[in-house]
Amino acid sequence: MTETEIEQQIALVLRRPYHRVVTGEPVEGYLGEVSELPGCLTAGGTAEEALRNLDEAIAAWVESALVHGDVIPGPATGRVHVG
Repeated sequence: MTETEIEQQIALVLRRPYHRVVTGEPVEGYLGEVSELPGCLTAGGTAEEALRNLDEAIAAWVESALVHGDVIPGPATGRVHVG
């Protein structure tokens, strides 16, 4: 896969309706994760920052999956487990 193809795939995935979950509190900070993409995590000093940082985390997760030939799960429908 070329770099351009990878960038195109990342752009497509970023538009999909993945469940983005932000947890935490002001003193310790916030953690953002995408439930459907195992290990796709980021952090931020505010909930908004953690949510914004998720696009970069998703892009890195997808790029790694594409380079290694891993399956990229689609967005879940309905409720997701947050653990």
